[in-house]
Amino acid sequence: IYFAGLPPDITKDEFVQVMSKCGIIMRDPQTEEHKIKLYKDKEGNLKGDGLCCYLKRESVQLALRLLDEAEIRGYKLHVEVAKFRLKGEYDASKKKKKCKDYKKKLLQQQKQLDWRPEKKDGATRMRHERIVIIRNMFHPKDFEEDPLVLNEIREDLRTECEKFGQVKKVLIFDRHPDGVASVSFKEATEADLCKLTLNGRWFGGRQLSAETWDGVTDYQVEETAREREERLKVWESFLGDPDAKEQQTTSDSDSASSSVNLPEGKQPPEVNVKPKEDANDEAHKKENNGEGIKEDGAPSTDSSLAGSDGEADT
Repeated sequence: IYFAGLPPDITKDEFVQVMSKCGIIMRDPQTEEHKIKLYKDKEGNLKGDGLCCYLKRESVQLALRLLDEAEIRGYKLHVEVAKFRLKGEYDASKKKKKCKDYKKKLLQQQKQLDWRPEKKDGATRMRHERIVIIRNMFHPKDFEEDPLVLNEIREDLRTECEKFGQVKKVLIFDRHPDGVASVSFKEATEADLCKLTLNGRWFGGRQLSAETWDGVTDYQVEETAREREERLKVWESFLGDPDAKEQQTTSDSDSASSSVNLPEGKQPPEVNVKPKEDANDEAHKKENNGEGIKEDGAPSTDSSLAGSDGEADT
């Protein structure tokens, strides 16, 4: 926009204040200064006219309607769309080079025109204030005997915390010696209520302590190579323990092994994988002990393997 009739003593700040009534004034991406210009004569005195570059084209039409014929300290303004003419010949060497982040800074100016919803009360609180750290929930040794206890603790904690608001995530740091768990809420006010309620309460014979996460501390405890090796050994021994397998088998009342009555003094045969060529020899040995197996692999009808009802178990 080109302005004429400005007061001869007008300052840049006053000029910007008047022009800002019609829209956001563009800034130079390199100097960060408003793109305005007040013309001066050869002696350096203001001539009373100038230019203003708006960020949005619609501001030009608004300035023509509102500022044309308006008065500033008794001076009547004249406003029109600026017209640019080339004086002399074009010299490319005099053109200013654009900075590297020219487009980035220009986009940042454009974001001023984006619509932003009004912030709610308390929205300025930090994100980490929505997370509550709960201590003394468990001991790491609790999961060595029964790993499923971890899932039970997580579900119990989620159920309890959902009373205070929307729970987004529940984490159990099962290797932390203080028995730490974290609960993330949607709002910080919900986390505050959870902290006040759970702090000092008892859970599974343990007194809990609840506090807001500081946003820095990492409660994840990394497993060392030695601890991992010991854990794998315990897991392998569990998988190879015949007592564990027998306990799992006898727990099913409908299983075939629970209905078999062995003769006194006999032990259940060991389960070994034998080559096919030794199958006949093995069958003859079991036949001598009254535990013969038919050629088709079906159990024998010998009374020593019959169930309590006298019928062969299939």
